[in-house]
Amino acid sequence: MKLDITKGIQRKGVDVPFDLVDAWGEDHWNGDAIAYVRPVSFSGTYMLADETVIVRGTARAEIESPCARCLKPAVTAVTAEVEEAFVRDTGEERKAEDDQYMYSGHVLELDEAVRTALLLELPSRILCKEDCRGLCPQCGRDLNINECSCQKDLTHRNPFSALASLLNEDEEV
Repeated sequence: MKLDITKGIQRKGVDVPFDLVDAWGEDHWNGDAIAYVRPVSFSGTYMLADETVIVRGTARAEIESPCARCLKPAVTAVTAEVEEAFVRDTGEERKAEDDQYMYSGHVLELDEAVRTALLLELPSRILCKEDCRGLCPQCGRDLNINECSCQKDLTHRNPFSALASLLNEDEEV
């Protein structure tokens, strides 16, 4: 995503609106490959103040990732608020602060800032549906489609099932 700031150079201190759309491919998040299903949109305003450009806006994307429980593809809509400072790279030995990005010329490269904001808004576990039952830990059958016989015998074979009886006792420890 490239933002041309030529209009803002002539109007320093004034918010200049923008709308950007860019198609992104795949990315990695939380150990999974994710895909951007639709083009990512980013709209907002930018303002120049001396050698710094403040970019504020809203980014939107639809991301496809495997469901954390059943591994079927799950699509999640993500919206993120972005507010970042871009400092002109003058070529001197000057280091940008942690919350600032560098730019040169009249074009800002927004991909990293927008990507970071979107990924931070993703839930920790993406599910195909809220009540997804996942896969059977014994046979691997999709429990959303069919029950399996493994689940009926699981309490008898579970070495920790004896601990469940301790939770039902009304004794104080």
